[in-house]
Amino acid sequence: MFQDKLQAQWITPLVWAPYILVVIGAALALQFAKRQLLLSVLLTLINYLLIRHYLQAPIDQPLVRYVYTLLVIGLPLIMLLNQGLTERGLSHTNATALYGLAIIVFGLSTSFYILNAAYWVNLLDSYFAPRSYDLFVISSNGLICSLLILTLSLALYLWQRTSIQAGLFFVMLANLVPLYCLDVPYISSIFCTAAILIALATGIKTSHDLAYRDPLTGLNGRRKLFERLAGLSRPYALAMLDIDHFKKFNDTYGHDVGDDVLAMVASKIAEVRGGGEVFRYGGEEFTLIFSALNKQDAKAYLDEVRELIASTPFVVRDRSKRKTSSAQRRSNSKQAHKKVQITVSIGVAEYGAEQTKAEQIIKAADKALYRAKEQGRNCVIVG
Repeated sequence: MFQDKLQAQWITPLVWAPYILVVIGAALALQFAKRQLLLSVLLTLINYLLIRHYLQAPIDQPLVRYVYTLLVIGLPLIMLLNQGLTERGLSHTNATALYGLAIIVFGLSTSFYILNAAYWVNLLDSYFAPRSYDLFVISSNGLICSLLILTLSLALYLWQRTSIQAGLFFVMLANLVPLYCLDVPYISSIFCTAAILIALATGIKTSHDLAYRDPLTGLNGRRKLFERLAGLSRPYALAMLDIDHFKKFNDTYGHDVGDDVLAMVASKIAEVRGGGEVFRYGGEEFTLIFSALNKQDAKAYLDEVRELIASTPFVVRDRSKRKTSSAQRRSNSKQAHKKVQITVSIGVAEYGAEQTKAEQIIKAADKALYRAKEQGRNCVIVG
């Protein structure tokens, strides 16, 4: 008796939760101009509305079968397109095309049914006729199609390995589950709520990465660095690392090649041992924190990184020539690829009685870095 009453108390919030979350999700997407997030939330809302208003009747009714088949095939397909097209904001051509496609699909589906319902229902039934089982509704070919689209969505995530791709995959999965479990009470409310929550979490994570993570190197940026330093309460070592002659390199080979150097150096620094945490400080400068080491112990690990970078040949590719020259000319050119050595200078300081503030330790490490430059570069100096 009490359990039934408790369950009844949760029914109304459960049914209304998707609508409330959609408003929050849409507001977040509009705030950060995220087309993928906005469309995933709106498509989830459409799925929920159609399930609630059209798929609560027996599956043998023509309109129910028609809506069901369109959702099983059309919904994941549009979601896959949303996931596959590069995020370029709410008003880019990509976004406009997807909005238009969704509206056209909805308009044509409605028009076809109004003009000749029997023909279109029979046509879809000949390939995708759904059957009702115990707690399940399954269209064999529809299931194959949606699983194929879901597999492609998973492949996109495994290819790009980003949080937004993972989120969009799970949003699609959460939208498909209630379509195959229609006879389970409130299944659409539960899974559509889950889908929007996943979209919200993905949007927040993506926004966090934009604020804290450097897009070129994939490292945490300066804002994250100072938050990390503010949370350190015990002695630690801090190193400032600078790429030698980077401005000259940029002027000689161009900023595109300079970006490649930054990405290469960042990948090597990220291999640092000793528990070092790596941040991009700005420009060609990086910061490393060793929260459990003093500056002398940290120096050994920093020397490893310095030697690793110096021993890694960097191949300069002329991108402009790649765009204009033929493959034969590039293969015949003796200077198509030029190897250069990249080196770094490092200064390291530590938390101490006279240096307790983050700004003081960074300044001390900067002074040590300057001395490393004066002593010929490609070395580590302890401050």
